[in-house]
Amino acid sequence: MNRSLSKRNAMLDAGIAELAEQGLAGASMESIASRAEVSKRTLYKHFPSKEAVFEAVLLLLIERVAPLGKLHFDKKRDFAEQLREIAVLEMLLICDPDFIRLSRVLMVECMRSEERSLTLMAQFGEKEHGLFRWFSEAGKAGRLGKLDPRAAADTFMAMLKSSTYWHSVIAWQPPPDKATQKRVIDEACLTLISRLNSVGTH
Repeated sequence: MNRSLSKRNAMLDAGIAELAEQGLAGASMESIASRAEVSKRTLYKHFPSKEAVFEAVLLLLIERVAPLGKLHFDKKRDFAEQLREIAVLEMLLICDPDFIRLSRVLMVECMRSEERSLTLMAQFGEKEHGLFRWFSEAGKAGRLGKLDPRAAADTFMAMLKSSTYWHSVIAWQPPPDKATQKRVIDEACLTLISRLNSVGTH
């Protein structure tokens, strides 16, 4: 990694920390520069404003959720195996400290402005679209039985997030350890599959 890229990454890390603590309204370029241990001149060379820092941080976050936005159900593969892969991808985000910190920032910014909320939701909509698309395609392939695809997707994501993501974002708890992650994934997958078995898949 060259020196310029290393400095830029340090500034983005500082931006994440500053935005997570102060929000966009309270963040300052001076504080971000101080956290990154660079001069304000260097910071402004890469980012003309704190809004530019925020946009760059959002791009990083969008890159991290991108795999979930590309999901498609594969009729030739085992349903449970694919379901578990989705759970693992979601859990990687849930346990990513930067994702958690930025989630707090996004929530605050969404509450501050309806216009910004709509913009942010559109930017991150591809992740949700990918998840719902997978469940919809699974439903069309006859793998969800009588379950509504959107309800199945919402329920599955809620089971993954209820005792992990929201505890970290709202209650400032540390991410779950590996054993807890596995337990939550196992229970979410087993619960949905058991529900499918109970209502039938034909």
